[in-house]
Amino acid sequence: MSKTRPSTSGLGRPANPQARARRRHQILNGARKCFQRRGFHASTTTEISVEAGVGVANLYQYFPTKDDLVKALIEEDLSKDLALVELVDQAATMREGLEHVTRLLASDPTLIETTRLHLEIHAEAARNRELATVVEASNARILAAMSNLVVRRQREGEVRADADPVMVASLIIALFDGLYGQLVFGSVDAGTLTRAANKMIIDAFTS
Repeated sequence: MSKTRPSTSGLGRPANPQARARRRHQILNGARKCFQRRGFHASTTTEISVEAGVGVANLYQYFPTKDDLVKALIEEDLSKDLALVELVDQAATMREGLEHVTRLLASDPTLIETTRLHLEIHAEAARNRELATVVEASNARILAAMSNLVVRRQREGEVRADADPVMVASLIIALFDGLYGQLVFGSVDAGTLTRAANKMIIDAFTS
């Protein structure tokens, strides 16, 4: 005896590509808020769908599992991070680029929540090999983008020629990851600490 599937009329993927993109973004925003508020494991798909304003069936059509939601959030954050590297690259000097980006980050009212979710995702990736692979690929792309930036600045004579671009990029990334991780606990001032970090980078690596 064949089973009749329940109707999902009105819950399926919108036919229009722009509408699909908006719905996907809507769901990811809902997931981001839930994960920030309750953590990855405590957030249920029902809570996420309510937060996003979509049906559970619609959520599953876009993201069959919570891992799929996390992977998509990693990709979103990667795009934002690459855009920040591009801003540094477009500045007249590396110093100006770093100062501009850190001002933007320090003034972002969502910075602490975003950093908290970043830590949550990395903690989950430490236990989940599939997510770890996605995080590692994302980190590799950021490292490559930052390394390429350092190489270009070396050619222009701004960064010391004897510096290893990959090592410089790795240290910059590690410095800011650790810096913003401290903000989660409210023990430091973002503006003061980022200015000190910028000075350390410029003093250590520029000609």
